[in-house]
Amino acid sequence: MSGLFRNLYQFGAVKRTIIVWLLFQSVLWVFFGAGYLLQPDSWVNVPTVAPSSAAVGGVGTTIGYIVLRNSIVLLLIGAGNLFVRFGPVTPGLLVLAVQGGAIGWLAGTNGFEVPFASVAAANMQYFRVGLWETSAYAVFCAITLTKSLLVSDSFPAKEWAEKRTWGSLRFSRAEKALAVLALAFLVGAALVEALYLVG
Repeated sequence: MSGLFRNLYQFGAVKRTIIVWLLFQSVLWVFFGAGYLLQPDSWVNVPTVAPSSAAVGGVGTTIGYIVLRNSIVLLLIGAGNLFVRFGPVTPGLLVLAVQGGAIGWLAGTNGFEVPFASVAAANMQYFRVGLWETSAYAVFCAITLTKSLLVSDSFPAKEWAEKRTWGSLRFSRAEKALAVLALAFLVGAALVEALYLVG
């Protein structure tokens, strides 16, 4: 696994993105399965809660709230990647892994503010909204992963093998296109979720 992470930095933007996305989805679904198996009662006799009870107020306000909430996650991932890397691991990768585990566990235990009546209903909503939000996280992580300003071969850092400045950061055309895609995923998912909540 360590070798895979080291190789990530050699791959092009698209291949790197696909691998990060697959790894992130794997973490998410493993935690989903664990939550579902360890707390099966959370899916039995689920109380009915109107989706509108979770709306912040109106479609526009709800979209803004959802985009802001998800942008904070992107900011943590991006900052973690851009600031420092120890060997093949960045703080941004760790944020992404924790986010995958937390989302998977929340979904597996039906711990949503508006719980779902069944696993099938939860998964349908995931494919409508969650998949695109989580894809935005993974894509943004992959884009910023190779841009660390400080790189050390070990943790804790004894010395910096690479030092960069903000001005030296360059993003390829593919990385810029992927950034636009991540933004589209984020806003599209927020729109769908807002319409569901306000609906």
